[in-house]
Amino acid sequence: MADERPPQASVMQMMTAAWTAQTIASITRLDVADLVHKHGPLTARQLTAEHGVDAEPDFLQRALRACASAGIFTEDAAGRFGPTALSEVLTLGSSVSVKRFVELIGGRWWGLFGALPEALRTGRNVPGAEAGSDSVAADPAHRKRFGEAMKSRVDSTRGVVAHCDVSHARTIVDVGGGFGHLAIAIARAHPHVRAIVLDLPDVIAMARLEAAGEDAALLARLAFVGGDMFVDVPEGDTYVLRAIVHDWDDASALRVLRHCRARMAGGGRVLCVDNVLPPLGDTGCSGTKFLDMLMMVSLPGRERTEAEWRALYDAAGLRVASIIPLNPRSGESVIEGVAGSPC
Repeated sequence: MADERPPQASVMQMMTAAWTAQTIASITRLDVADLVHKHGPLTARQLTAEHGVDAEPDFLQRALRACASAGIFTEDAAGRFGPTALSEVLTLGSSVSVKRFVELIGGRWWGLFGALPEALRTGRNVPGAEAGSDSVAADPAHRKRFGEAMKSRVDSTRGVVAHCDVSHARTIVDVGGGFGHLAIAIARAHPHVRAIVLDLPDVIAMARLEAAGEDAALLARLAFVGGDMFVDVPEGDTYVLRAIVHDWDDASALRVLRHCRARMAGGGRVLCVDNVLPPLGDTGCSGTKFLDMLMMVSLPGRERTEAEWRALYDAAGLRVASIIPLNPRSGESVIEGVAGSPC
């Protein structure tokens, strides 16, 4: 059904979505969803007085009413706010939790968009903006929250495991693999595979702790390597880079891909799990195009079209063998590269 609202109403709804996002993120950061799922419906005063929520009760009630109007919580005449399917995914214990991602969007990433006018004017991200990005932040606490946010990409992980044929792989290297969630999922699904997680040393220290509870037989097939993907990568026959290449400009991405090409055993592959933008004239993948704005203000990276991906692979001495769509709404795909002509 066509949108019957006047154009000005549609534009204003888009603009005020920022208010909705920040309200939901702020309430999520206060752990309200976790509390109501544990204890049942609660008033704002119960949340603050009995459960330690750090907020002024009247202001908290007003924010919770706004969230309830968006379907995040239930609301009754006594002022009690209860759980819903939407609030469940805002709890840390949910199997499909997006809590940490929501906190990132409403926290560190939120302020970065103030730099967009300057980025548009100059053609580059604002100096110092990268220091505010969790993907490069030095603070261990921020790194831990970012790693937990990446764990929430359950659908992406399932898509990679389901659609990537690693039946002939022996050693998979998860480049920039963070806490190793994807590598662990692949190793769990394919008992013949050995998996190596490569990331910066302080991330790898946390990854080892996160993985400590895994089955001993699985851990025996996992290795965590602290290093710098711009300097070198471990040897393997299959390289997986999920949401890595889009963080970097072509020159930086090429350095990483060329390292993978140089270290890749015969008949090996490079699998980039990233977004593929549609060509000009196609207005789809709206969410990914706005994600590209985050890349614009915070990092030297970008989202790329299929033609841009093919050019990047060619320059790295790889040939695109296939592009496997995982999510048609976002354009997330597996771009499979095999050895091509050396650069």
